[in-house]
Amino acid sequence: MTTPAWTPAFDTLPLCGSVAHWAACFRNAQSWPSTEQLNALAEAQNLRNAAGHAVRFAEQTSACGQLDYEQQILETGQVPTRLASAHDFFNALIWLTFPRTKAALNAVQCHELASAPKGQRSPASNAATLFDESGLVLVARDADLADLLRTKQWQAAFWEQRKKWHEARFYVIGHALMEKGLAPYPGMTGKCLFLQMDALPEAGPPPPALDAAIAEAWLNGAVTKPADLFVMPVLGVPGFDAANAKAAYYDNTEVFRPPRTTG
Repeated sequence: MTTPAWTPAFDTLPLCGSVAHWAACFRNAQSWPSTEQLNALAEAQNLRNAAGHAVRFAEQTSACGQLDYEQQILETGQVPTRLASAHDFFNALIWLTFPRTKAALNAVQCHELASAPKGQRSPASNAATLFDESGLVLVARDADLADLLRTKQWQAAFWEQRKKWHEARFYVIGHALMEKGLAPYPGMTGKCLFLQMDALPEAGPPPPALDAAIAEAWLNGAVTKPADLFVMPVLGVPGFDAANAKAAYYDNTEVFRPPRTTG
């Protein structure tokens, strides 16, 4: 995806709500933030990786493989970051917002990639990659919405049970998904993790307790393969597209594909 010209209004985009607090720090910026600016925020928050190293954003000037990328983060705390890149800018904002989650994903990737046969990736590594790039988290007191979404009962989940979305919390985690949100399209999807919590997070920036719960799910093996995450047509989420305020929005079977039938 081509990086757009800098705009200071990232914090107003629907898919960027999870990182709006940090995006707002650059409201008065005239161009893409430097690594020094990002690192000032990381230092103030005392960002740490799974090995206890301080997390800092280091300018990336050459390509590297995924294992080298992940190992550098774990062994040094340095996150390779391309300048003037929406993808990497959102990645930095996710590190600031969900530091324990990002540290957990990095630890999972290093373990899985290092132990896999050369040229192969494990199901757990594939799941971590999908979540890191296109992940979403649904938090609710019961599993009703998650069950409907997992079984692709879109009309029931998004329309018939629409009031339940007021009793749930929804967060975009994947930085590639946020990047796609700069030019959203109907078929845009993410991979969703459901967390059942009796006490829902308050509105506003995601709290540390939520970050800890997501990280725990990954470190404790709650996700071991891509199928443990369910597909989410992102623009179907109430509030993510003004057009979905009408029931007919969900009649588009090219986007809201029915579940497969077996016969």
